[in-house]
Amino acid sequence: MLLDTSCSGGHKLQNRTQEIRLRIEQSSCIGAHLYQIWGHSPLNCFAFYSYSFRWSAHKVNFVGLPVTVTLPQSSPQGTLVYNFTLDNCGSTNPTVIIDSVSPSTTFFNNPTLTSLGSTAYGLQITLSSSVDLNAYTVNQYTLNITATCGNVSVDGQLFVKISSTNYVPQCEPGFSSQAGDTVQVYSNVPASSVIYTVALRQPNNAPVTYRMTQPFPPVFTISSNGEVMAPAAGFTNALKTYQLKIQVIDSLGINCTGTLNVNVLPVNTTFLSITMASKAVTITENGGPNYFATVMQATGSSNIVYEMITPTTAYYIESGTGTIRTTYNLDLEKTPGLAFTTLQVRAYDMYQRSYSAIATVNITVLDVNDIPPSCSPAVFTTEVPETTPINQLLASFTCTDPDVNSTKLTYSIIPNAYSLYSFRMSGSQLLVNQTLTYDSAAIASVNFQYAATVVVSDGGSPPLTTNIPVFVTVTPVNQYSPVCNGPYTFFVNENAPFGTVVGQVNATDADYKFNNVEFSIQGGTNPPVFYINPRNGEINLLGPLDYETTTSYSLNIQVVDLNDDIIPDPINQKTTFCTITINVQDYNDNPPFCTPPYYMTTIYSTLSTLANVQTVTCNDKDPTSVLSYTIVGGNINNRFYMLGNTVRHNLFSYNNNGVFDPLTFELLVLVTDSTNPPQYSTTATVIVNVIPWTTTQPTTTSTTTTPQKQTRIVNGTVTYWQPDVWFMVVLTITGVLLLGALSLLAWKLTKGCTVCSSGAKDATQPLLQDSSFTDVERTAEAPKEPPPEQPPNKDKKRHSPT
Repeated sequence: MLLDTSCSGGHKLQNRTQEIRLRIEQSSCIGAHLYQIWGHSPLNCFAFYSYSFRWSAHKVNFVGLPVTVTLPQSSPQGTLVYNFTLDNCGSTNPTVIIDSVSPSTTFFNNPTLTSLGSTAYGLQITLSSSVDLNAYTVNQYTLNITATCGNVSVDGQLFVKISSTNYVPQCEPGFSSQAGDTVQVYSNVPASSVIYTVALRQPNNAPVTYRMTQPFPPVFTISSNGEVMAPAAGFTNALKTYQLKIQVIDSLGINCTGTLNVNVLPVNTTFLSITMASKAVTITENGGPNYFATVMQATGSSNIVYEMITPTTAYYIESGTGTIRTTYNLDLEKTPGLAFTTLQVRAYDMYQRSYSAIATVNITVLDVNDIPPSCSPAVFTTEVPETTPINQLLASFTCTDPDVNSTKLTYSIIPNAYSLYSFRMSGSQLLVNQTLTYDSAAIASVNFQYAATVVVSDGGSPPLTTNIPVFVTVTPVNQYSPVCNGPYTFFVNENAPFGTVVGQVNATDADYKFNNVEFSIQGGTNPPVFYINPRNGEINLLGPLDYETTTSYSLNIQVVDLNDDIIPDPINQKTTFCTITINVQDYNDNPPFCTPPYYMTTIYSTLSTLANVQTVTCNDKDPTSVLSYTIVGGNINNRFYMLGNTVRHNLFSYNNNGVFDPLTFELLVLVTDSTNPPQYSTTATVIVNVIPWTTTQPTTTSTTTTPQKQTRIVNGTVTYWQPDVWFMVVLTITGVLLLGALSLLAWKLTKGCTVCSSGAKDATQPLLQDSSFTDVERTAEAPKEPPPEQPPNKDKKRHSPT
């Protein structure tokens, strides 16, 4: 769609990618500018619009470009050039720049962005601070504008025409002011001589005509060049003032008007003189402008005026008082020629210039110590390794005193808290005074930088100083080897699980960063049993331990320092080896075992209670286990007990009228390896065959009274042990076997006894003959035991066992 709106030469509003519905509510052409819609240029018409847009395209584009705008060449900095819009831009940070200007110039600022919504941005181009438009030099600029919205770019052009301005003639401000300009002339000036020239600031539209409108009739004349001339008849020798009104008209009829006041001064014929024809003055430099130098005095007139004859920019003289002052601050360092100046001063009568006198003034300017020394370099920075030797030259400063009367310079150094005594000055040279270290937490807190200030002082009055900041950064050098610190011995239980922390190897490194070391195990078992954390030295368990196999491990630990040079250099790494011992602590993880697990022995009932019945031999793979032995079964009437691993007996009872102990005891011995958990145990079986032994007594014939038999109750306490089911099965099988063995034993006994049915005589003999006993001993003995005690003499009288 193309819409043309014109009002007093307005512009076209173009939009080829949008459909626009525009309703003009009110408009009036009053010579103003059209309000801008989406950045269009101003028109010479003032209109109010209400508008709505329905977008039909979603492509990033400039609204209002290309377009041509016109600027007057007198437009100042900051003048708005053009407003327009970047539309359909979804980026939150688009960039819009003036890509190029033809002809090339810097008169235009890059567009400024203002968000108009989620996808639209208002753009504004203004004139820059360097603007200097001239339509006669360049009357049109082409601006190529580029917008970047995300990954999409769009280009547009703006044409700026420069219009020329018709300058009106401008009179000088003093001339065109209300008071006007003033000129003084002596009454004796030649007739028709030029006394004033009217100057224009912008004489563009030539030719220019000058006309004197007052006084009328005119006394003075003015030429076509603006020269005001004295009257043709001259002046009378009297004080008089004239006021002239002069009009300047250019070729277009544009004019300006000014006032000229002409003061006519009478000619004085009296004598004038200066008090001191020659004068010497001394002042100091840097007194500032208007600094007082001296005063000249003249006599001979009440209308004396003073002027400087010698051309100089350093001094001026007050015309009414004759006071000589400095025009600006006198600085001998900048202008050494001002150290001595000769001036000629004229004093004259204000109404008659020829009535004058001349004097000479010699001014000497003394130097002031006002500039501190100038040094190179002004700031010193460097990097040095921490192994830099003492007295090493770090810097040599070149300093000068700009003052004219320069003095000898002295050098000193002021350290800070971290660089105390680190540096010293030798003349203008900065040297290392003591070892610079990188390996310090304090110096690390200031980024390993030693800071100080070199103070350079001149010998002036007052003395002035210059400070040179010094920053010396120390770089690391790997100087120290790691050091192993105890402990060197660790303990671990053999049942410790995988990953158990055994201990930690401690190693230190004096190089900063302190203790930055890496640990590793050199050599050792394969597969490895232990692992060491390379960063913190923590030792962890990797494999199973068996105290019964290995009771200790010796590990060779390698400690390597890391990153202790300015550039990591493995060649310069330092290594230390330390040996640690890991002792395995025994854990009760094996049950005891007996060899053999089954014992059989035969004893006489008369065996001493202090004699050993049977020694049970048991062991445990755990060397720290302490075995204990307890009879837990088969100990009828508690006839046996354990003394350590030895079976001993109490007195037996084979009383037919009382307690009659069994002839065979099957003792179950419980062997335990600990009194605390974990506890393991085993059992051993000890079969003890007891042979009762009695003695015979000689008989005598006597009459005895048989007492009445009384009933006697004998209580026997039976202690039993309730074993496990498996033990009952084993015990049952063992009992069957034992019963069979006893049956065989009984059969053997009965077969070998030929006098079992004999009378009392035969009853006095031993129950078992030696030969039979020997057979039984050979059958029952396993393992071999010492022979039982010999029975007492057969001649002794028989008695019942107790």
